[in-house]
Amino acid sequence: MITEKEITEVLKNELEHLPYVYAFWLEGSFAMGYADKYSDIDYWIDIDDNCVGEALEHVEAALTRLGELDQRHETGNDHPKLGQIVYHIEGSNPYLVLDFNWQLHSRDRKEYLYIKNDIVEGALVIFDKDNVVSFTEADEQEIAANKSKCKQECDYRYSQHMRVSKYIKRGTFPESYAYYNRYVVEPLVMLLRLKYTPLYPYHYLLHISYHMPKEVVGRLEKLIQIASFDEMEIAMRDAEAWYQKLHEEIFD
Repeated sequence: MITEKEITEVLKNELEHLPYVYAFWLEGSFAMGYADKYSDIDYWIDIDDNCVGEALEHVEAALTRLGELDQRHETGNDHPKLGQIVYHIEGSNPYLVLDFNWQLHSRDRKEYLYIKNDIVEGALVIFDKDNVVSFTEADEQEIAANKSKCKQECDYRYSQHMRVSKYIKRGTFPESYAYYNRYVVEPLVMLLRLKYTPLYPYHYLLHISYHMPKEVVGRLEKLIQIASFDEMEIAMRDAEAWYQKLHEEIFD
C-alpha cells in the first residue's frame, strides 16, 4: 500500500530541481503529527506566477509513477493567487486523498505566516529555496480582538436559551436540538476555543479532540450526545454552569 512518505518523496524529487518551484510543504495532520490511517495529505507548493500549468504537469507525472489517478477534482479558490486540486491514486488507501494546493510566488507573505508552537495549524517544510514559509509569534492584539468580538456574540446567544426551552415544551426534537446546538453548545465551544486556542475561536469542533485536554473533550461529548428532551434539559443546565465559569475566567 502506498504511504504518505512515498508520495512525498516522489513529489520532492520531481519538484525540487525545478527553478520555478520555490517551496514545498505539508499542512494538516501530517504536519501536526496526529495523522492516522484515515488522514488525507495537505500539500502546498509556491510557484512562479507564470508556471502553474507546467508545475502541475510535473506533479501529475510524479503521481502517475505510483499509480493511475482515479480522482482529479480542481476545486478552485476565491483567492486569485491560490489554487487546489484533489487527487487519489488508484489502489491506495481510499482515505489517502491528496489535497494539493499551490500559491503564486507574488502572494503577499504576510497573509500566510505560521505561528510558532501552534497546536491548530502549522507547516512541515520539505524544501524552501526562498524563505517562503515563515513562523512568527502569536499576535496578542489579534487575541484581544477575538475576545472582544466573541464576548458580544456569546453573550447574545447565551441570552437566547429560552428558544431551546420553548421547543422542548412544544415537543419538537429537531427544532429544539437545532437551537440547543446554536445557542448552548456553540457559544460554549467558542469560550473553550478562547481559552485553549485563542487565535481560532470559530473553528468550532474541527479537530477539537487534538486541541483540548481529554477531560474537557469528554465533558463536551456528554453535552453533544443527547437523545431525549430530558437529557437536553440536564445537559443545558450543565452547559450553563460551565459557560458561566469560563466566562468569569476569560473576561473578568
